[in-house]
Amino acid sequence: MTTTDAADRAVADPIGLITDLVVDAEGELGSETIRAVVTAVAGGRAKSRNLAKFLATRPAALTDGRSPAPRAVGDLLIALRKAGASAISPPICADCGKGLRSLQRQGQDWYCSVCIKETSECAACGNTRRVTFRDGKGPATLFDVSRSRRP
Repeated sequence: MTTTDAADRAVADPIGLITDLVVDAEGELGSETIRAVVTAVAGGRAKSRNLAKFLATRPAALTDGRSPAPRAVGDLLIALRKAGASAISPPICADCGKGLRSLQRQGQDWYCSVCIKETSECAACGNTRRVTFRDGKGPATLFDVSRSRRP
């Protein structure tokens, strides 16, 4: 399929194009199951067209699970994995490379819950840790709750 054909089909039949791309990558699930999952995740016309255009230009996202990619791609990967797809990769954390079961995004990248947490230097002890609490003076004053002892 040429790029022009894929672009035309992404507009005319996005669900069919996405289903065909997933069937090419996944051998175990039947095309009816894949089509049902794609229909459930793809949503409306604009979302399904954008998803189809992205997958037509980068079908490797189905097997490598890497971002940057639209959130709909991550949702599709998660839904296909839940349906029993084994050749389809789960979304992969952009920082640590862990397979994800749910998405948290920052920009166009997917992150696990550990990697997306903000870290900063603690105002009390000076250690760099996850931000757990800030006082009223703003981001420069950080309080590390794990180091404090309250009666």
